[in-house]
Amino acid sequence: MPRSTWKGPYVAVNLLQDVVALARKHPDWWNKGRFLGQKAPEVINTYSRASVILPDFIACRFGVHNGKNFISMEVQEAMVGHRLGEFAPTKAAVQHKAKEVNLQKKKINPKTGKAA
Repeated sequence: MPRSTWKGPYVAVNLLQDVVALARKHPDWWNKGRFLGQKAPEVINTYSRASVILPDFIACRFGVHNGKNFISMEVQEAMVGHRLGEFAPTKAAVQHKAKEVNLQKKKINPKTGKAA
């Protein structure tokens, strides 16, 4: 069941504080640079996978924890409204080994040109 609309989107308080600190620390990038395509000056690491991506997060770089390490991602306009955890998969796709086929070189008889 989705969250009630009157409550608004869930965003962890410490995540908002980190974004505000980034804006205060790098005001030139926050006001102009991020709209001109410049990369964010630092990565904000977070464990809050349930937080919703807000429009203010556009062009910010987040390190989202997947249970083992932080997966780096840069927020784009199409990501707004989704949760951070959607972009940091927790499970790796299983890579099954291919069955070994018995590939022996066949000896060819030089007189007949057929395999022996």
